[in-house]
Amino acid sequence: MNATKRKFNALIQGLSNPSTPERTTTTTMAEHDDRHGLSASSSASDALILKRRRLGIPGAKPNVGDRGGSSSLPCTPFSSLRKTGSAINNNNNNKASQLKPTTPSVDALIKYCPADRDQLLKRLATFQELTDWTPKPDRVNEVEWARRGWVCRGKEKVGCLLCHKELLVTINQKEVDGQQGSILVSPEIDEAVVDKYSRLMLHSHQQDCLWRKRGCDESLLRLSFSSDRTVLANLRQRYDELCSRAAFLPYQVNLRLPAELDVDRVLSLLPPDFFADSTPSADEPTAVNRPALSLALLGWQGLTHPRFGSVPNSASCHSCLRRLGLWMFKSKEVADDGTVLVPAPMDYLDPLREHRFFCPWQSADVQSKGAKSAWTMLLQTMVNDASLRDLYEGRAPAPSTTTDAAASPSAPDAPSIIMDDEADEKARDAKDKERWARLRKVKSLFDTKGAKMLRRSVSINRPDAGQSGISSGA
Repeated sequence: MNATKRKFNALIQGLSNPSTPERTTTTTMAEHDDRHGLSASSSASDALILKRRRLGIPGAKPNVGDRGGSSSLPCTPFSSLRKTGSAINNNNNNKASQLKPTTPSVDALIKYCPADRDQLLKRLATFQELTDWTPKPDRVNEVEWARRGWVCRGKEKVGCLLCHKELLVTINQKEVDGQQGSILVSPEIDEAVVDKYSRLMLHSHQQDCLWRKRGCDESLLRLSFSSDRTVLANLRQRYDELCSRAAFLPYQVNLRLPAELDVDRVLSLLPPDFFADSTPSADEPTAVNRPALSLALLGWQGLTHPRFGSVPNSASCHSCLRRLGLWMFKSKEVADDGTVLVPAPMDYLDPLREHRFFCPWQSADVQSKGAKSAWTMLLQTMVNDASLRDLYEGRAPAPSTTTDAAASPSAPDAPSIIMDDEADEKARDAKDKERWARLRKVKSLFDTKGAKMLRRSVSINRPDAGQSGISSGA
């Protein structure tokens, strides 16, 4: 009875669609196979298809290869749905990828490397926005947080990218009407709050976080001056980047340089081919961009934005990540004799003062624990390189000037001591006598009482000991 109904329905469908006789024949053959017995899965699928046909799905057309009454169903009930679903998922993924902020610098920080200086500077770069991070006391400033693996994640909020812990750092601040404001507290309370955050800086990490075990060393912020060639190459790179911004550089009269920094002396210490590629003639003093050289000697170079590329009117320091707008310090109009006719928005530019507190170019404590800052070590490196170059070329060394005094800022006014040959010889003799006295003292420590008695008995038992004593006495 069911088979007869299926035949009747197939005939009706064939009459409604006479242009597909082959598909009707195929459907009839499929029905014949069903009458002789199919698998349970095929029968179940046929029953489902027939049920859908009875519901009256519009636009149903027979499909070649379908069994039973599947000829009246749309050709894409399942496959098209799967494709559509996958397409929707792909579109959603694409939209999510477009909406998700691209933070390659933050992703690159997800690693534990306490000896990597570049990674430390990248973590420090997340604290440079004043809208997110305000100045803190020395014990809980941004350098200490970055040394322990923390990055700035928002308004006064730090986070660890390894253990995903976050911490809100608020010192002497209170939110009033949705705005942060400073409050006055006693020094005891302030010190207690600093102590609390100093402990949380370490203990807020999870127990298995590697930053909990070891942080970055303080010496990681120091600059290396071990290679003279590398130091001069870096100086040349900074100089070239600033020369490309010559239109925005302040005039020499707008700069307030340290008293120990003599640009003329520096030019005499540089190698002859230092400006070979950047100026048409190194003999012409006007060919050298003195403001660019002065800023490069103090650690400044051109600013390059990660998204927009080179910024023509700004400079930056790659050690403290300080950004400097050059247009604010350049006078509007200057006379030929250097007199400022129309001043700049800012009175002058102090390149050394513009560095941040943890910058080795400014701080001698950061660079060498109070001995020398980075710019004085740069001048000393240039002096040493010039002396070696003169020695190799057979020239007399250059006389000591203010540049040598700049290399030791602790005593800039101390006169240079020049010894003559006799003084040098006396000093060498005194050192030799002191060295031999130390050697005799050390040797006496290894002479035991038994060794002394044995040496004395050997000298007495020698047959020529008495004769030698007599002859020597004679």
